[in-house]
Amino acid sequence: MEVWFTKEIVAGIFGLLLLLFLLLFIWNIVLSVKFGRLKKRFNRMAQGTSEDNLEQMLEKVFNRMEALEASCREVEHLTEAMHKKVREQKGQLGILRFAAFENEGSDLSFSVALVDDNQSGVVITSIYGRHESRVYAKPIENGMSSYVLSEEEKQALALAVKNNANPA
Repeated sequence: MEVWFTKEIVAGIFGLLLLLFLLLFIWNIVLSVKFGRLKKRFNRMAQGTSEDNLEQMLEKVFNRMEALEASCREVEHLTEAMHKKVREQKGQLGILRFAAFENEGSDLSFSVALVDDNQSGVVITSIYGRHESRVYAKPIENGMSSYVLSEEEKQALALAVKNNANPA
């Protein structure tokens, strides 16, 4: 009978087993460190709670998330309403001074146009004379008036619309 177990073969097998043991030992250390970190994170998250309370805590977190989402939607609606209100403000101004009569005074007459983003608003005109002064107001809807506009009023409206197109 031949002996196939020689010292070299036994030493090789022993060396392989020792190497496998070392690799498994190192792997065990790595897993222990990772598990320790995970355990610390879990303990920090579940601090002051028991296993029964952990489910309740997660339910509270989800309820808070739903409340925050609802609050965010409400803020978006309010913001849109504010944007709409700002667009409707009569904030664009066009003013034109002119002399209403050739022989009297200087450019003390004027036309003022106040419009919003939709070109709706009012044109106010004051015609100044030596003995009297008159003021007229004409509504504007979508850049047009139901009343006939004078050339000065049209120019003031054009200035206001231009100011609306090129906000400062």
